[in-house]
Amino acid sequence: MKTLLISAVVLTMLLSANLYAEPLKILYLTKSSGFEHSVVKREGNQLSYSEKILVELGNKNGWQVECTKDASKINAENLKNYNVVIFYTSGDLRQAGTDGQAPMKPEGEQELIQWIQNGGGFVGIHPANDSFHSEGDKVSEYVKMLGGEFLKHGKQFKGKLEIVSKGHPALGNFPDGWETEEEWYIMKNLNKDTMHVLVLLNPGAEREKQEIYNIPNYPIVWCSVNGKGRVVYNGLGHREDVWDSKEYQELLKANILWASGQGETKAEPNFRQVVPEK
Repeated sequence: MKTLLISAVVLTMLLSANLYAEPLKILYLTKSSGFEHSVVKREGNQLSYSEKILVELGNKNGWQVECTKDASKINAENLKNYNVVIFYTSGDLRQAGTDGQAPMKPEGEQELIQWIQNGGGFVGIHPANDSFHSEGDKVSEYVKMLGGEFLKHGKQFKGKLEIVSKGHPALGNFPDGWETEEEWYIMKNLNKDTMHVLVLLNPGAEREKQEIYNIPNYPIVWCSVNGKGRVVYNGLGHREDVWDSKEYQELLKANILWASGQGETKAEPNFRQVVPEK
């Protein structure tokens, strides 16, 4: 009887803890110092296409999603308010640039990285690797953290996505072999020493049509750990119909949850084991 009573008390405490657990707090930054993608472009005071979808995804999952184009919010003090930061950015965020929104302070890049190392979660979407470019042979600290840097892209085409880390929590129920029309980035400065590749892009027949894609399958979604924090890069997200798809939304959800610290880490570097050699 005493054991049953203790079990009941423990169960009640666990249920109460879940009931009153604080929701994930997410900051979604869509500052465009460089090229401004259509999915992050606002009309007047209306949220952009991707912002609306991310807010809706947050509502479905009990998250608090704050959308901003103000890069000055990336500072040590303000970052304490969030579990996960998501970048859909371009260019040097320390410059007002294309959209004219508030830039990041000079120390913002380092304070972001320090926040991640202290346990923050980071998700970079599509052009997030087009920010803080390297200078010459010196790879920027941001690019090292993210795991790769935008180089170029060709014409959009339907590519096939092949999972190479089966059952990884950062993928959730994302389907292996999903095909979608998208703008596919070619990247440089891939951090092979830290990257845990999740998904490869198979260009398929496009290899015969566009020379830049006449290459082996290459990483398009990956994760890593940085200090106590978790980092995900998701190379999709250029097109509105991609954002609309249940497959992409499932992938984003899993990316965010994993970055927040949920699920097994499984971030051991695997680039040399799963990426075909040229």
